Formats: sequence, C-alpha cells, structure tokens
Amino acid sequence: MPQPFLYYIAIGIISSGLIIVGIGIIGCWASCLHSYFLLTVYFLVIMAMLIVECAVYTVSWVWPHCIGLDLNKDELIKALQSNYGVPGQEQFTAAIDLTQAIFKCCGVVSANEYDTSLWRLQNLGPNKLSVPFTCCILNNVVEEQAYLNPNPNNATLCQALESTRHEGFRYKKGCIEPLEQWYKQQYVMFLVTGLVVVLVEFLVLLSIIFAFTKICRYRQATKLRNDRLRITYPKISENVYDARSTFRLGNDSYAGINNSFKKTYGLVDKT
Repeated sequence: MPQPFLYYIAIGIISSGLIIVGIGIIGCWASCLHSYFLLTVYFLVIMAMLIVECAVYTVSWVWPHCIGLDLNKDELIKALQSNYGVPGQEQFTAAIDLTQAIFKCCGVVSANEYDTSLWRLQNLGPNKLSVPFTCCILNNVVEEQAYLNPNPNNATLCQALESTRHEGFRYKKGCIEPLEQWYKQQYVMFLVTGLVVVLVEFLVLLSIIFAFTKICRYRQATKLRNDRLRITYPKISENVYDARSTFRLGNDSYAGINNSFKKTYGLVDKT
C-alpha cells in the first residue's frame, strides 16, 4: 500500500463521522417535518450502520488477525529488516525510531536484527552504524522530538560490536513486549469506543421509534379535532340564512299572533 494501514483507518473513521453527522441532520429535518418517508429512510440507514458496526466489532474481538489488528512478531521482524532506513519508507523508519525512543528498546526482539537488515547491508545509515541512534541511551530522551534528532550519551561505545563495550550505552531488550502492552491498551480503547457508538446508535433508533409514535398521535389528534369542528360548525360555503330552522310558523299560527298583537295594542285593521 502507498500509505500506512493506519492512514486508511483514520480516513475511514473520519468518513464515517461525516456520514453520521449528515444522517443526523436528515433525522432532525425529518422530525421537524413530521415526515414518515424521511424518518423511515433515516431508520433504515441507522439500522444498516448498526448491523455493519456490530459485525466489524465482533470480527475485531474474535478474529483480529482477519483485518490486520494483531501483532505478528515474525512479520514485524521481516518488515523492520526490509523497510527500515530504505528510501521511500520514511514514515516506517520514523515509527520504529519513535517506538525505540519511547519504550527504550532496540529492534523487535533484539538489536541483532539490524545485522541482516537492508539498512545495514547496503550501508544506508550514516557512518556505517551498527544500530540506529534511537537504540542508544539518549541525553534528550525527555524531549518529544527526540526520535527525530537523537543525542546519544556516548555514540562511539553505543555502536561498538562487542557487548562488553556497549554495555550501559545501548538498550538491550526488544520492543515486542512493551509494544504488545501498548497495543492491548489501544485495542481495548477501540472496542470500548465502538461499544459506546453502538449504544448511541441504539438510542437513536429508540428516539426514531418515539418520533414515529409521536407523529402518529399528532395526526390522530388533528384528524379528531377536524372531525369535531366539521360537526359543530357549518361549512364556510353554506348560506346560514338558507339553513333549515328547527322552529317554523304555519299560516294559522302567524294569523293568531297578528290578531293578538292588534288586540293588545288597540290597533284596528282598517283593511
């Protein structure tokens, strides 16, 4: 691969984050619009992401070697001997130097791995070094950028081939044990973070279901209110003056009321 494996992992995590943000915006929009269609799409997308993430985390937990999330000692030694100090592998070289400076170690298992490396056989290092300067005990080990500009306590004795001479000036232990401990810590953090993400997405699914029920209740209440208004009030297009009255006067009743009115007020029907 032209870039380190972790580079593609970082790109994938960033892309997933952007997709989740976009989906969240769509979900908020769908909730505000009370749209069944958008909420259904949002629900299906979140469900698909939840299933895929559960599958990935399950594989990562049970079979980490399937996706390259394990440490293989033999592969690490082979990678160190083939890539350290080689032109075009500057990132790998810097990673090895950083590991050796932080964990105060040399090589994967021991410093002897550099004896058969391309860096040593092709004299790619300065002044025909036997081990990198980051394998030496450094004066500037507390500095954050010490691995980029190492300052050995005694560069001459550190590069000595006899073990009795470089004793006390070079790290002897390999980096595999501290690297495995660091890897386990990061691996646990990765799984815990994934579990939190899955729980958050599960809560999002519950919120979608709640939004569905809320929309359903809202529509039912709106329909019931409209039905009540339709029964209580006439339609706007209906002429209220033409509406049938519940009380009607016949001709006899009208004549009786007229005669009573005249008698009461002393009126005379001249006609």
